[in-house]
Amino acid sequence: MADESHVIRGINWRETFPFTQIFRAFRVAIHPTKLILALVALLALYGGGRILDMIWPVQHRAIPKEVNYTDRESPRDMNEVEVYGAFRTTAKYANFEAMRDERRRAIEEDYVQLLRDDLKIQTDTDQAKKMAASASGLGQVKEKLLERRNQRETEAAKLRTDALAAAKTSDEKDKIEKAYRQHVVEIKNDTSNKYRHARMVAGEGVFIQFFNYEVNQVNNVVWAVLANDWLGGFGGSPSLRERPGVLASISNFCVTGPWWMARYHTTYFILFILLFSIVWAIFGGAIARIAAVHVARDEKISLSAALRFSTSKFLSFIFAPIIPLLIVLVVGLVVMLGGLVGNIPWIGPILVGLFFFLAIAAGFVMTLVLLGTGGGFNLMYPTIAVEGSDSFDAISRSFSYVYARPWRMLFYTLVAVLYGALCYVFVRFFIQIMLILTHHFVGAGMFVNVDGGRVPLDLWNTMWPAPETHGFTYDVDWLTLGPAQSLAAFLVSFWVYLTVGMLGAFAISFYFSANTIIYYLMRREVDATELDDVYLEQSEEDFGDTAPAAAAAPNAPAPAGAPAGNGGAQIFPTGEPPPAATPPAT
Repeated sequence: MADESHVIRGINWRETFPFTQIFRAFRVAIHPTKLILALVALLALYGGGRILDMIWPVQHRAIPKEVNYTDRESPRDMNEVEVYGAFRTTAKYANFEAMRDERRRAIEEDYVQLLRDDLKIQTDTDQAKKMAASASGLGQVKEKLLERRNQRETEAAKLRTDALAAAKTSDEKDKIEKAYRQHVVEIKNDTSNKYRHARMVAGEGVFIQFFNYEVNQVNNVVWAVLANDWLGGFGGSPSLRERPGVLASISNFCVTGPWWMARYHTTYFILFILLFSIVWAIFGGAIARIAAVHVARDEKISLSAALRFSTSKFLSFIFAPIIPLLIVLVVGLVVMLGGLVGNIPWIGPILVGLFFFLAIAAGFVMTLVLLGTGGGFNLMYPTIAVEGSDSFDAISRSFSYVYARPWRMLFYTLVAVLYGALCYVFVRFFIQIMLILTHHFVGAGMFVNVDGGRVPLDLWNTMWPAPETHGFTYDVDWLTLGPAQSLAAFLVSFWVYLTVGMLGAFAISFYFSANTIIYYLMRREVDATELDDVYLEQSEEDFGDTAPAAAAAPNAPAPAGAPAGNGGAQIFPTGEPPPAATPPAT
């Protein structure tokens, strides 16, 4: 028999290497509907957190960092949550609570000195202490500082006029003008710094400090992945200047920030968790639902259909991650009640020792539940979105997939983290370039100075400092700007931060998209279920943007013996069996 030659004309990479399916996450994540939902969720969390910060009592707010303090090895250059993070990782600050109280007293003492000795607003020490405790009198401080600034600027202008009159050459006049401009800028900066320092007595919002800390940890994860630094600072004692590695940043994101809020701002933490759970269940569930249909059928359901699904599964989305924690809590309480038996004289310790194996068994159960929750948390929302099931099914599937294929789950997660870091950097650079171009071209057309030209400061760069030097976040010197200019700066900052918020929206959308793909892969590996099997309950008008490959001619005949539909395979809602295939005619 003649030898037959076989030519390989192509390789189905997604079938040969299933993890390459994760590379679809970027295309799935940048879908406009998902980005809109993620941005609305981000704005809802941010707005709700800022409202909580506004109504929270001054004495229970977070401690801010010192103004103009540059010693990075000192806790004065870090806010409260950063000090707590350094305390956890380095054990350098032995008593965090004492340090926090000491800094609060130091801030109040500085404010009392400002009111009593510097600005002469309140000369009575006891009254000044009461004002410092309630953070009152900041409006009077602002007025006094502005009054002093105007006096200093008037004196500087008089000195400038006298110096120009005495100058004989143009070089001397240029030097005088340059010195005058520099002196005025120093006066304004000094006034602004003093007012910022005075505002420290009002504390910093718990949410805004927590939010900034969590965002920094996300950025640290991304840069550490790109630097291939996975273990840097994890379990060690890194310098405060050193950027932590991937594991240390993830630990800070998942443990340090939330535990700081839960331990030292417990009431705030409970209210914020309620807000987060509601927002995450509605909008996160909708994003997961759109991603589930998008990945399985390459179709996009409408925004209203996604929100209908998430609201109908609202309780399932909320309780899926909470039920395992409640199980751990209940088992722990039972063990604690058993420990109370040890307080009985003579017989108590003997009973504890006799039945201690039950406590060990309870610890085993709690450990299994915690590890399953930590490993399968990212699969809970995709489970409900794909299967249309409830929280118990989400817990069952996520636990079984993690424990059945732990190394595969870990591998898929690492691939998603690496790919997500690359995508995050790309989107970040895209937004940064867009802001830089916008800043420079708008600034090229604005050449006026602050306050109608009387102040030698560029108006545009005062309203919006250059993003290439200040990054995405910046502080506006509101004391320097006039009323109309302050309003303009506020509007500019609104649009700038809304644009920057798209980066956070992409991160949220990518999180749900990548974990949905991982859920499909794990389900196929453990349950042998095809990737295109997804629960459907919407009508046809709920779908839009159907991929051309999925569209079939209405009158085209189906192959013999195969059901009609998408590529010869139909997707049916859960609980509805497919119709029996009609045998082909002979």
